[in-house]
Amino acid sequence: MFDHAYGSYMKHAYPADELMPLSCRGRVRGMEPSRGDVDDALGKFSLTLIDTLDTLVVLNKLDEFEDAVRKVVLGVRLDNDVVVSVFETNIRVLGGLLGGHIMADMLKAQSVRLQWYKGELLHLARDLGYRLLPAFNTTSGLPYPRVNLKYGVLSPNSRTGTELDTCTACAGTMILEFAALSRLTQETVFEDTARRALDVLWEKRQKGNDLVGTVINIHNGDWVRRDSGVGAGIDSYYEYLMKAYILLGDDTYLERFNAHYMAIMKYISQPPLLLNVHMHNPTVSIRSWMDSLLAFFPGLQVLRGDLKPAIETHEMLYQVTKQHKFLPEAFTSDFAVYWAQHPLRPEFAESTYFLYKATRDPYYLQVGKSIVESLNEYARVACGFAAVQDVRTGRHEDRMDSFFLAEMFKYLYLLFSEKRDLPLDIDDYIFTTEAHLLPLSLSTARPPCPRNMTMFRRGHGEEEIFTRSCPSAQTLFPNNPTFTRTIRDAHKQLLQPGAERLALFRQVLVSLRGIEFPLHDTRMEPLEILKNMGLTLLPLGDRSMQLTGIRHKVKGSLVLSEPYQACAAISNQKEVQGKMALAQRGECMFATKARNLQEAGASGVIFIDNAEGSCSEEMVLFQMVGDGSTGDIVIPLVFLFQKEGQVLLDALSQHRNVDVLLATKPMFLGEEKTDQPLSASQLHKAATETRTMMLTSAPDQA
Repeated sequence: MFDHAYGSYMKHAYPADELMPLSCRGRVRGMEPSRGDVDDALGKFSLTLIDTLDTLVVLNKLDEFEDAVRKVVLGVRLDNDVVVSVFETNIRVLGGLLGGHIMADMLKAQSVRLQWYKGELLHLARDLGYRLLPAFNTTSGLPYPRVNLKYGVLSPNSRTGTELDTCTACAGTMILEFAALSRLTQETVFEDTARRALDVLWEKRQKGNDLVGTVINIHNGDWVRRDSGVGAGIDSYYEYLMKAYILLGDDTYLERFNAHYMAIMKYISQPPLLLNVHMHNPTVSIRSWMDSLLAFFPGLQVLRGDLKPAIETHEMLYQVTKQHKFLPEAFTSDFAVYWAQHPLRPEFAESTYFLYKATRDPYYLQVGKSIVESLNEYARVACGFAAVQDVRTGRHEDRMDSFFLAEMFKYLYLLFSEKRDLPLDIDDYIFTTEAHLLPLSLSTARPPCPRNMTMFRRGHGEEEIFTRSCPSAQTLFPNNPTFTRTIRDAHKQLLQPGAERLALFRQVLVSLRGIEFPLHDTRMEPLEILKNMGLTLLPLGDRSMQLTGIRHKVKGSLVLSEPYQACAAISNQKEVQGKMALAQRGECMFATKARNLQEAGASGVIFIDNAEGSCSEEMVLFQMVGDGSTGDIVIPLVFLFQKEGQVLLDALSQHRNVDVLLATKPMFLGEEKTDQPLSASQLHKAATETRTMMLTSAPDQA
């Protein structure tokens, strides 16, 4: 599988950053339609080749590794006039160069390969480190989210430096690579810079409960998004605190991690679920869905020695993958698809590997086998492996991210291999969040920083028995070789098929009186289970968002955006101005589309799902998540699934003028108000007979 993926990249894409496996060509930034923030990982530096270096060694492909090192040394330039993500460039490129250097040094010392190597990858890593440092020139010490590799930030040519905020993970996932670079080069500036950013995040935590938010202002340290969880936006911040202690030997990081971990287990972890809560009011769960990036967390819990919740959450994730073949990008607590994409993320395989290492339960080999079979059956294409655009239909996306080679195959190979199969002792290394290998020997290269000590409230949150040690399974579950199965079986109620759970819910309803809820017939869970999950049901009417405009309604004539996906500047600006724009989901973030159309003068935007056949009758409510700083977007936005959106497209193709009314109450123009939701047939009737359509703004949709 690796040979097929890597060979396809080298044959069809190199020296481009990534392979487009459906087109069988390389993705070169600026030569393909923009995908918004996703493209910030591309810097015209042969990203996939660098990201794959130490994977080649783990898989014993030493000839290919030596060839790849030569190609990087001779062919990669870092002084490109391109704006890149600081976070992605650090974990993928800097981490890849460091991992490659460490492997090259090891093989040279063993007289196995690379006798010609003189630290060229480390020199490139140092060069890149200095190109990333300007991003940290803020009053707070938190980095800008983007940097120009050639011009830095704030200079006239940089085209960046105007950003106001960044995600917690983006600022807090620098210490492993930066500290390793400092200790390998003896230049302390990198480690010191990454430490300062971590100090700010620690200082800005909610001190009453030790939780952090998702997005923070890089200038004043104020929280922009206050939702707290362990998934997207925060995930690797927690991971790097634990791993920084392991790699660098500084108690500061362990104390901070333990404080956060106790808060997570108190407020966020509702085994087997991991919820998002408000950081200032953590008893309030702010959403009923989870994103796939949290799949790394069971692996982190294994490192901490907390096996029971790791097993529980991993089993829940496995049930989701069995139902949908892959882990959807987001899913509800009853396993329904929320965001249908699967970009071949490796986090579930990562946790599977760590759980097998900790328990040696062959069950996790079967889980790994299912991952392999799904990839081969549903993602393998002629020129590599293609991301899945929609797990419900199996439709592919022309995308194979570099992390697929850097992480997925590394974890799967290690899961099934024995120590004798490897050219190195894997226990002498720690994995970065991109699965690059850094040697534990770095802990002796520099003493802990004396001024960087955490004030840990020992009286407020007393340490648990295993705060400073990692217990064995025998310690946790003495004389119980079947403890993993026992833990999994205890959660079968939550893992029942939807029909059984719906029947259970109806039994619960029989005992309830005088309570009305807006129930979705196929997506409701038993109230007791919801309560155990920390979720609260509220009538939709109490939470409806208000659309801008007089009496909370906005009217406009429909016009198709050009380009339809609205990820670039709008070419039909004259037609869009003052109109209600139709745009398709996909390729870039909703916030990017909204800004482009708002700048073009649209009075509102209706986004139509790009998942074929999706409809409101079968799907759960959909939330359009912003990019962390959406206060500048003032026009109303509504999301429609494909079936309902097609009604608008059909009406627009049949009639010259189609007016749409966006409002908070369902009503037809010129008719009495009604509190009943409109069916697709009613919408079609309104569109075809009166050529006027009204759309309702549901909670979390606009």
